Amino acid sequence: MAPMDNIWQVALALVGTVGLVLLLGYLAKRFQLTKPSQGGLLKIVDSTYLGPKEKLVLVQVADQQVLIGVAGQSMTRLAQLQHNGNFEAVLNRAAAPAAETEAEASHV
Repeated sequence: MAPMDNIWQVALALVGTVGLVLLLGYLAKRFQLTKPSQGGLLKIVDSTYLGPKEKLVLVQVADQQVLIGVAGQSMTRLAQLQHNGNFEAVLNRAAAPAAETEAEASHV
């Protein structure tokens, strides 16, 4: 067997192995082969991306809902209410001070 044949066999085996690993990773991600937690008290109700590394996450913990701001490597609790509460009212109250500040700035 010539040395060049041996090199091609090794290169082909390496490419095949890397390709197989990439294919299996894609399939695992595509078909969600990991088991989601069943029957736990913690559930992600909704999430919204605000930027590349920023998002809002609404989490339900037992009978309460918590709005969490996630930015980079930090998380901050922004609001918390009972499960039967109106979350839109909480968001409107949080936005109200910003609207008042903008109105005052426009009168100056």
